Amino acid sequence: MVVSRNQWPALLLLVILSLAAGLRFWYLDRLPPGLYHDEAYNGLDALSLLQGKVFPQYYEGWELYGGDAHADNPAAPTRLPVFFEGNYGREPLHIYLVALSIWLFGNTAFAIRAVMATAGTLAVFTTWLAARALYPPDSRRLMRGELLPLLAAFSLAVLYPALTFSRFGIRAMVLLPPMTLAVYAFWRGWNGRSSVWMGLAGFFTGLSLYTFAASRLFPLAFVLFGLFMLIVDLPSLRERWRGLALATGAALLTALPLLWYFIRYPYFFVFRMSFVANRGAGVVEGAPALTWLLNVGRVVGGLFWKGDTHLRHNLPGRPYLDPLQALLLVAGTVGGVRFIRQPANAFMLSWFGVMLLPSILSGDAPHFGRLVGLAPPAAILIGSGGTWLAEKIAAGVRSSWVAPVALIGLSAASLTLTARDYFDRYASQPDLSRDFYQADWRLGQYAAAQPPETVLYLSPSQEEMATIYFALADPDGIRSFNGDDGLIPAGIPGQPAVYLVRPAAEAVLSNLQAYFSSGEMRPSEDNFVAFHVPADAERVRTDTVADSDFGGVIKLVGYTIDHTDNQVLITLAWKAVVATPVDYTGFVHLLDANGELAAQTDRPPAGYPTSDWRPGEIIIDHFRVELPPDMLPGTYRLRTGFYDPATVVRLGEAAELGLVNLP
Repeated sequence: MVVSRNQWPALLLLVILSLAAGLRFWYLDRLPPGLYHDEAYNGLDALSLLQGKVFPQYYEGWELYGGDAHADNPAAPTRLPVFFEGNYGREPLHIYLVALSIWLFGNTAFAIRAVMATAGTLAVFTTWLAARALYPPDSRRLMRGELLPLLAAFSLAVLYPALTFSRFGIRAMVLLPPMTLAVYAFWRGWNGRSSVWMGLAGFFTGLSLYTFAASRLFPLAFVLFGLFMLIVDLPSLRERWRGLALATGAALLTALPLLWYFIRYPYFFVFRMSFVANRGAGVVEGAPALTWLLNVGRVVGGLFWKGDTHLRHNLPGRPYLDPLQALLLVAGTVGGVRFIRQPANAFMLSWFGVMLLPSILSGDAPHFGRLVGLAPPAAILIGSGGTWLAEKIAAGVRSSWVAPVALIGLSAASLTLTARDYFDRYASQPDLSRDFYQADWRLGQYAAAQPPETVLYLSPSQEEMATIYFALADPDGIRSFNGDDGLIPAGIPGQPAVYLVRPAAEAVLSNLQAYFSSGEMRPSEDNFVAFHVPADAERVRTDTVADSDFGGVIKLVGYTIDHTDNQVLITLAWKAVVATPVDYTGFVHLLDANGELAAQTDRPPAGYPTSDWRPGEIIIDHFRVELPPDMLPGTYRLRTGFYDPATVVRLGEAAELGLVNLP
């Protein structure tokens, strides 16, 4: 088949898109390994959408932040939130797309990352559209003006940070398609004086605000461009005022639900930004302006010689651009400055500068995640520099093949550098598995493979559980506890239990083996030991059987009492009757013959708060009551119970444990 001259651009674009998709989807389920906490947290919210839960939903204690936000302004329950409040707060578009992907592919790492890989591939196409609208085809130029948008698309396809964040399931990459579509529609409207296209530009600008916090700065690119044109070409603005007004109105109307949310709950508008601005190695305490000024050098340096050192964001220290891209970006930027009175060049410089700000204004610059929005304007400027170079070569030599060969060589070199750095050097980093929580992901998958009636436990407890929760597709599917003081959540009678114990928690495993004679250790991963307890295992092994009720929430079902000269040891078997959000404090009191308090121990259940107890669950805990040196011999009464530490109100009546004779 013979390809005509007019078909070559479309064919080359198809090749570039295929390359972009291949780089982004190849081994996506295995590289990066595991599933990082933030990826999994997004997945949990997506699962909650699919399960029809009412928002706001919180995991891992984020309800404490929600409590601060809603202390004087209660949250409005909804099934379809415009903002997800947990994990510092996140814009919604990404999570809705992840929900669709999970519906298609299940609760897998691939399902979460496929959204980013798709967005990254689509962004290559929309960047080509944006570049073509900014610099329309021109028969007087090399390849009839089609070279620049093709080079821009290729540059984005192989740009290392764009590849990294296309394979990382956080929301940054979702910004790129609507942002570049906004630029495409704006310039279709600007060049064609079309109000319809301007309205579409406003729609995509408003839509971009639903993607990523850095998008809040994107409209500033249009504002700065408008101010520039106000100075150098006021008539052009006057000719297009209706379209510009329509674009502004469409952007505000599209963004209105999110803006209204932030008006109602301003806490979440500033919470993430203040956190980002005030944390990091580059922060100068009490001097944000100085921090930002110093960050200018850090960010610019990050583009060319020393990049982000965070392993999840980058091959540590690798610049944002490879050397070839850096040279072409400089060439494209110089050309834009030289001809800045051309509207397209003025806008490109404005867009590029604005998208540097999210990293400049953060405390840990250069942060490549906050520079994701820079990728399309950088790619277009690289395309501009590459076009200038190709046209110079074509004008300086007689052979028509020299310029194409030079471009192919430069492109192949850039592709090789990116592929080597990501799929070889980055993939070989020894800490990559740790940074992407591979140990938790494997533990979660092991837990998910157990029969559905199994009661699951993890010890010791840990703060970040999202990766394990997502593997289980259920944040209530596993409980974590610290058993260093001997507490054992003994599971639910009649149901099997599996205890996933980290290697460092040797005492916990010893206690489990001593308590459950029928339990067995089974082959597991290096990062945990699996101890299986059968359904018919005895759960209450105490000297005395009891049946005392505490407010219909907890029961005492058994106890054992031992004492020495200076202490009383009480083993208590509790049963959770219903779930409770309150973390109650347990107590054991020793009363003299007059009913006066002689000794006591008050504390929450050791390492396993009552808010985590499941209905029907048996909990074995050990209380130690130290006896005062001056305690008189005699007969004392023991009793136990619970109270709310916030109000000191008891949960029902205390239970009598009998008499203790002290010599």
